[in-house]
Amino acid sequence: MVSCEVMERTVLRVISSLVKGLAMAMVLGALLTAQAASVADSQPLKRLILTDGSYQVATEWTKSGDRVRYYSAERGEWEELPVALVDWKATDEWNAERARSAAEELKQVTADEVAARKEAMLNTPLVAPEVRLPADGGVFLLETVAGKPVLRKVEGNKIQVDDHEGKNLLKRSINPIASRIQTIELKGPSARVRLHTAVPEIYVDVESERGLIPAEYFRIVRLERKHDLRVLAKNEEGIHGESSKEYFLHSRAEKFSGDWWKIIPLEDLAPGEYALVITSSRDDSIVWDFGVEK
Repeated sequence: MVSCEVMERTVLRVISSLVKGLAMAMVLGALLTAQAASVADSQPLKRLILTDGSYQVATEWTKSGDRVRYYSAERGEWEELPVALVDWKATDEWNAERARSAAEELKQVTADEVAARKEAMLNTPLVAPEVRLPADGGVFLLETVAGKPVLRKVEGNKIQVDDHEGKNLLKRSINPIASRIQTIELKGPSARVRLHTAVPEIYVDVESERGLIPAEYFRIVRLERKHDLRVLAKNEEGIHGESSKEYFLHSRAEKFSGDWWKIIPLEDLAPGEYALVITSSRDDSIVWDFGVEK
């Protein structure tokens, strides 16, 4: 005979399995309901107008014989009702008018956005005939190509620091008091933006986490090409202290318009690689690099 204890354990296992199965079914049902509601939310709502003047909010429906099957947007499930209870003329008229109103509303929003964009463009600084700076700031270079002004946007580029650990270790092993070298570099042998003038106009409107960066923090530095890199600066630390080697060009900053500053080079930019850098600890990890062609 099977003992009472064995029978009790068997019954408990059966009950446990039933509870787990019920829970899984409830979760699956909830997921399907949520998915159906999501689908309903993404579809335009319509009305089934009934003969008594009331209506059902639905996303879609189909006729089948004397029944109409519709998806209720309120309850998130398929339902049915007799075709004879639906005022089809009123239903078609209401939904057609709703579609026309939605289309007109969309046209109006689009027209308003276009007008607002045009107005914003007219309020941005003019740097040359029919050439304006954008409303959202950045770094831009202006030059004249074939007699026409051309405004070029310069994207920020992240610097990398090379501590030359292997090279410094070798030097120190030979000479314990040898200086330690570190270089600040940019990847790639050349910048993407190329100019064909030695006297570009540079316009700056840049913010950091602390707000607008003052123009006096910006400098133009000439980069040194080295294989597939460009070196911004070379830092050297020895027994006599630290030294830094970098080539800043003479420049002047003047207020241009709003938050825009104009950086004016006071010497010609010879053919080569350059970058606009921030000489402040506020944000010195990003530079704006460009090249000057012959």
